[in-house]
Amino acid sequence: MIQVSVIIPIYNIERHLPQCLDSIIHQSIEEIEIICVDDASTDSSPGILTKYATRDKRIRVINQQTNTGPGAARNAGLTIASGTYVIFLDSDDWFEADFLESMVRRATETDADVTICRAVEFDTQTEKELPSEWMLKTQYLPAESFSPIEIRDYIFQFTYGMAWDKLYRRVFLQQTGLSFPPLRNSEDLAFVFPSLLAAKRIAVLDSILVHHRVNRFTSVSNTRSSQPQAPYEAFNIVKDFLEEQGLEETYRRSFLNWAMEFLVWHVSNMDDEDVRRDYYMRLRAYWLPSVGFEKYPVSYYYSRFSYVKYLLAKYAPYSIFITVVKIYKRQKRLLEKRR
Repeated sequence: MIQVSVIIPIYNIERHLPQCLDSIIHQSIEEIEIICVDDASTDSSPGILTKYATRDKRIRVINQQTNTGPGAARNAGLTIASGTYVIFLDSDDWFEADFLESMVRRATETDADVTICRAVEFDTQTEKELPSEWMLKTQYLPAESFSPIEIRDYIFQFTYGMAWDKLYRRVFLQQTGLSFPPLRNSEDLAFVFPSLLAAKRIAVLDSILVHHRVNRFTSVSNTRSSQPQAPYEAFNIVKDFLEEQGLEETYRRSFLNWAMEFLVWHVSNMDDEDVRRDYYMRLRAYWLPSVGFEKYPVSYYYSRFSYVKYLLAKYAPYSIFITVVKIYKRQKRLLEKRR
């Protein structure tokens, strides 16, 4: 019986793909299937997949004829998955040998629909690990397993909207009908947060099992400029889910605190200056007013700094906002170098 279906979207990742695949085929648990969805790569990634599939019969390769993005690629893999559990991994990351076994054990012990582990970021340019405690904030959690309602004020804060550190019960995904939207970025969160809200039980494993690569020049996180409206579309998917499921009032405070930080954060992380300015104008004119942050007092929000950034984005001239953001990022980098 297949315990875990490992689904990996792949696009032009020849440099890091072997390390990723090696860390998966050598997992301590053998009852897995590895579904690799090649999203119309133009480099040597397809050849690497063919070589690995010949060596390990657990590897199944889906070849997309056109590039559809990571969300659609994950959906394609999910349609043929047969494991008790499903996990969506990134093709440039690598994993501890007991990663899947440990996750399955925790999920089984706690009867969890979603199981989350700790990860660490690895900077591709400096080849150094980065402080990554923010990825899993255990201080918000009442126990190692819990229901969403038990952390109603922090459901959007205790973890981030990334899929690669989360193991899902496949039956749970079938019953909820959750899938990834066809966005080029931010698609993870439009799947992850609804899954956390829908889960009957969530479990965490406070061990670093994933090494997540960042600061790749060609990564999806560095191509936000190609679809700058995607974050707002993903935000609306989560918002609509809350409303459709009658959960808006229950999780409103956590959601609004997350939304305030999330929407403004993207302004400072757009690569293209023209696109960034356009995003800022849309954010200020349409997106922020549509959420209604100012209906609630300052004390409603967890971070005063996030609230200040929000006020700057809404009222300050673009040049002042960007100057403040650049100063903040410069100071943050200096602090990181001193650690």
